[in-house]
Amino acid sequence: MSSHARRRAASPLRRTTVAVLSATAVIASLAGCLPAAGAPAAQAPTAATTSPQPAAVPPVTTPAPVPTTPAEVPPPPAPTPAPEPAPVEEEAPVAEADTEAPAAEEQVAGSAAGLAPAEAAPPPVLSQPGAVPAAGWFSGASGYGTVNGSFGNWRGRPLEIAGTWADNNNDQVGLWTLDEWRDFDGPVDIAIGAIGPGETWAAAAQGAYDARWRQSLINLEAKRGDRGTVYIRFAHEMNGNWYPWSVDASEVTAFRQAWQRFRALQQQVFPESRLVFNVNRESVGAGVDWRQMFPGQGQVDVMSVDYYNQWPAVSTAAEWAASMDDVDQWGAPKGLEMHRRFAESQGLPLAISEWSGNADFTDTAAFMQGMYDFFRTHAGTGAGDLLYEVLFNVDGYDLKFWLFGNGTVRLAQSAAAYQRLW
Repeated sequence: MSSHARRRAASPLRRTTVAVLSATAVIASLAGCLPAAGAPAAQAPTAATTSPQPAAVPPVTTPAPVPTTPAEVPPPPAPTPAPEPAPVEEEAPVAEADTEAPAAEEQVAGSAAGLAPAEAAPPPVLSQPGAVPAAGWFSGASGYGTVNGSFGNWRGRPLEIAGTWADNNNDQVGLWTLDEWRDFDGPVDIAIGAIGPGETWAAAAQGAYDARWRQSLINLEAKRGDRGTVYIRFAHEMNGNWYPWSVDASEVTAFRQAWQRFRALQQQVFPESRLVFNVNRESVGAGVDWRQMFPGQGQVDVMSVDYYNQWPAVSTAAEWAASMDDVDQWGAPKGLEMHRRFAESQGLPLAISEWSGNADFTDTAAFMQGMYDFFRTHAGTGAGDLLYEVLFNVDGYDLKFWLFGNGTVRLAQSAAAYQRLW
């Protein structure tokens, strides 16, 4: 998504109840999990990635026990303006962890020895609901009204994919937010945060967090393995500066090596899932072209971008059209069409895992119409096709991203256009 004020919205009270009630069962189940042996977006042309191929992942030794102390992600500092004159986007909203759930048991026994870079995975195989919807792409939402079906009823189209987060160290193992989707058989896009405060990509590249990542994948498979496809947004929006897992210029090599480790684990433990390389619309504070972070062929199943109408916002159809080919100060994709072209160049489908308007900038039907037309034009499952999109309808943030809710909707024109189009 976009770049300035980091979005961590307070979750609805009902999700707190679900999380607390399910925590005990999760802890108990984790104690008995023994790992099996062995083990997240935007545009440019196929074989060309600006980064060198990452080094081979070294053999993994048994990691030290992972601390069980919950690690809360602190509010991000104000983003540093990019050195180039191009305006810096506001950072994308972040879903707050539902509740301070009990610390997950993260001391996972065993070794992930023998991990090696994974081979290229086959194209995504979409299970439940089993077929691409009639519109040609999977359309979903996150936040208010999504679990109980009221959002789908309001827009006149049931959710075809769900979006959620489990992005601190305990949540990525406990996965409590998935419990509220227990009755949903469709695909799920879930953000897994990767590393927490005080942890480093250098340590991750050496296998320090493999045990936690493995347990996260084991639990993901246990909770959703018999449902729709699980799209894992690992280290989402790593090209921003508001997360513990943000990547700067000095960490690119270690990040790519760590990604390879997670990919190998994902292929060993939960190969039916799909690994998503997800970037913020443009880099903020990274000091490097985000394309250098791309881990290479065979390491990613879906390219994804988080895209909000801000920094700059568009208010008319002409402004929307002009924004499509925008690039950042390094020439990396910023406009939506440029992100799509990058996905196509890597042989990957495109997802938009978070998107919405922003009432602090403008309320316009033009942005909704532009997004809808883009989805409809590029819908599909092939390289450069729009595979799925998830509207960010999380409350909080002074309701600036909200299209549907139980109170005042600041994006009234946007909401009316969305409801009409979908």
